[in-house]
Amino acid sequence: MTRILERKASENEYLHKDFHGALCYAIKYLDEFYGRKSTKEFLHNLGTKVYSPLITQMKAKGLSALAMHFKNVFDHEGGKIEIIYGGDLLTIEVFECPAIKHLRTTGQLFTHRYCETTVQVNKAICESAGYNCSCEYKPGRAQCIQQFWKKRSLK
Repeated sequence: MTRILERKASENEYLHKDFHGALCYAIKYLDEFYGRKSTKEFLHNLGTKVYSPLITQMKAKGLSALAMHFKNVFDHEGGKIEIIYGGDLLTIEVFECPAIKHLRTTGQLFTHRYCETTVQVNKAICESAGYNCSCEYKPGRAQCIQQFWKKRSLK
């Protein structure tokens, strides 16, 4: 007898965390075989393609769209952050990065270059949406301070 199991995506456990391990291997591979410049280009392309809906939202709604994005991601993944939004400046202080925590608790590969993902993907998103950003971190600490602000036009 054949049985058909019908499920909706919303009924499945959220598994995005496992993507972080694959990304670590991709960074390691690209760094070793093609160099850091290729890794930077890969992450930039990832940022502009995967996050194109977020870029569109930022163009329409500004930094509030980015603040909501971070809140949703960290709520979903169980990270600990503080979001400080003052209209012209958005600051995200990450007290515990869920990606690094997941990699360590599951014994997966962790490269100290992993945090470059945040730097390069944020930069790609912001450049495309008309914003600037910064990210201060120490590799492997699972903590950082990210800031975002509108580019000033030269008149």
